[in-house]
Amino acid sequence: MLQCRPAEEFSFGPRALKDALLSTDPALRQLYTAAFSPAERLFLAEAYNPQRTLFGTLLIRTAFDWLLSRPEAPEDFQTFHAALPPRKQSLARKHIYLQPIGLSEGPAGSALLDQLRSCTEAFFLGLQVRCLPSVAAASIHCSRRLGQDPDRLQLHTDGILSFLKSSKPGDALCVLGLTLSDLYPREAWTFTFGTFLPGHEVGVCSFARFSGEFLPRGPSTPDLVEVEAAAGSPEAPLQDGGQTVCFSTLGMVQCCKVTCHELCHLLGLGNCRWLRCLMQGALRVDEALRRPLDLCPICLRKLQHLLGFRLVDRDSTPGHKRQRGRSRARRWWGNRPCRRTPCPAAQTRGCVVRATRSQAAACRSPCPLTPGARPSQWASSRIPRTGWAPLHPRRVRGRP
Repeated sequence: MLQCRPAEEFSFGPRALKDALLSTDPALRQLYTAAFSPAERLFLAEAYNPQRTLFGTLLIRTAFDWLLSRPEAPEDFQTFHAALPPRKQSLARKHIYLQPIGLSEGPAGSALLDQLRSCTEAFFLGLQVRCLPSVAAASIHCSRRLGQDPDRLQLHTDGILSFLKSSKPGDALCVLGLTLSDLYPREAWTFTFGTFLPGHEVGVCSFARFSGEFLPRGPSTPDLVEVEAAAGSPEAPLQDGGQTVCFSTLGMVQCCKVTCHELCHLLGLGNCRWLRCLMQGALRVDEALRRPLDLCPICLRKLQHLLGFRLVDRDSTPGHKRQRGRSRARRWWGNRPCRRTPCPAAQTRGCVVRATRSQAAACRSPCPLTPGARPSQWASSRIPRTGWAPLHPRRVRGRP
């Protein structure tokens, strides 16, 4: 009889999280101070708050999880900034292009593309998203094979990436192919949710695994909020190579997730191993379901550095207000009056960006419930910088 082991936390200490967000370079720390208002910095400081509630810690459930199967060094902001290629600042290259591949142009297909365009424009505030006319998968020269399901055809990603690279518009910041067909990057791989071509800003993602036949019919774990929210929702049929693929509300949310995940890769963001984040990898459908629909503070700073938006403007867009799983962050930026001594560690999110500088400064004062609750003091906690922090008493050391 199989025994269910409790999930184990993949945790970093407050000092490591603070260094990953602010960096240890004085110039990048000054850049951080100049880029964000006091209230925005208080919001981002939740990343290294030992009692944070806005951003969860990564959990490892099986030995086959992405965190263990794909070991790599975590990318902090300083590493991201150093590896960022110099981009020519051109107003013409402000467009994200979505290239449907084999996607029907009927009402259901248009509804999916409209939802994806609205989500990506809200997520990448300041960029314009355009949808190119759909192209037939048969017109792209790429290898094909039969998947585990004999009726489901899988496409090799190399041929699709070559096609996107050769047909990339001149004013495109990046181009992402969207397909309902299953994808595989190598013969040894069963499938992949998406991949990209480094240095050429083109990528492709598949929605095949988010149709009704792959997704669970009910909540399988307590943290699958979107499963509960989408339970009993109607399914929208889409045509793919003569087959009908149905997407529920939950499936639509997953399509938005994988689209924004791959677009972040095209803009230069790497996979995230710091906190629960959209940029963490996924090797299975259940791992993809557990990814939140937004970024952790460290990845959010990377995206803000590229696009230059204000956090409150991004969170107040209609597209973001419709997204699932962001109620806590929206309440943090809510319209309630700013209290005298709100403290994130005490779970009081009364501070808003519209607060004055004096009010924002008061928000950093210590709270009687959590002595020394200023963000600058969270990183001095005696929690180790890296390592495993299991939920059961036995502590296991491992890879960071």
